[in-house]
Order: sequence, then structure tokens, then C-alpha cells
Amino acid sequence: MNSIHFSLMQIDYFVTIAVAQMAAAALARNIARVRQHITEFPTMAGFNRIPGNCKIVSVEEGRVRVEMDVTANQLNPVGTLHGGCTATLADIFTTMALIATPRGLPGVSVDLHCSYLSAAKEGETIIIDSQVIKSGRSMAFTRAEFLKKSDNSPIAVCLHTKAIVEPKKKQEEETK
Repeated sequence: MNSIHFSLMQIDYFVTIAVAQMAAAALARNIARVRQHITEFPTMAGFNRIPGNCKIVSVEEGRVRVEMDVTANQLNPVGTLHGGCTATLADIFTTMALIATPRGLPGVSVDLHCSYLSAAKEGETIIIDSQVIKSGRSMAFTRAEFLKKSDNSPIAVCLHTKAIVEPKKKQEEETK
């Protein structure tokens, strides 16, 4: 009986290792997806073009840091980074942080709350630090911090809640 128990323990160990390796491979693929997606922003249409030529600072599991220069098309009438632009950037980069996880699902917005702490002017370089705070089966909670690169002073903090929706193909397989 001990040999059977030992064999089951070995099987469990190897299954655990295999699952961890699959998760690591999925994470690596998803981080590569995020890096590729960010480099394509300048050529995208609509709101996804807003980040423009942002530069990747780092991409790791559940976290994306980029820097970008504030440009004229991102300003409000008083010449500072538009609040709507800030919210859009928070949406985009918290989604990128969510994709940079083993599951790699972007989700859809449920709630986005931004607190605006100071202004950024045209030509200033800002850092956007986006991270997944918690991700469950059906909901994810993320945060984006906007900082001036020159002195690390805060510009805005946004909390973004997303519903995680499985791709249609996977949903159909589960209902069979």
C-alpha cells in the first residue's frame, strides 16, 4: 500500500510541475503579446492610438510600466493632460497588466475611478505604472498610477474594476 501511495504522490508532484510549467509558458507568451501590442499603438485607430509612441519601462506578471511624453493632442483647453485622456490611458494600461498574467484575458470595464492630484503639461514625460491588485475567476481589480518622470510626483491614481469574460469559443466548450 505504501508503494501505491508513494506512486500517487509522485504523480501529483509531476502534475504540479507540469501545471507550473504550462502557467510559466502562458505567462511568457502573454508578456510577449503585451510588448507587441504596445509597440503597435502608434498605428492603431481610435482610442488605442492615444498612448502614441510610449516606451516600455518594464513588463512583468500583472504589471506594466511605460513612459510617454505628453503631446498637444492629449491636452485639455488649459494646456494640461486631459482627464479623459488619463482615464483612457488607465483603461488601456490596466488592461495590458491584466493580459500580462497566465490567464491573459483583458476583461471589460465595470468601474473606473480616477483621482486627479496634479497636472502634466505638454512635453513633460510621465510614467504610467499599472498593476493587477487582485484577479479572481470573474472579476479583476487593477490600479494605474501616473507620475511625473522628473520628480516622481503623482499626477493621478486610477482604480479599475474589470469583469473577466472567457472567449466565446471556451464558453461554448464548457456548455457542451
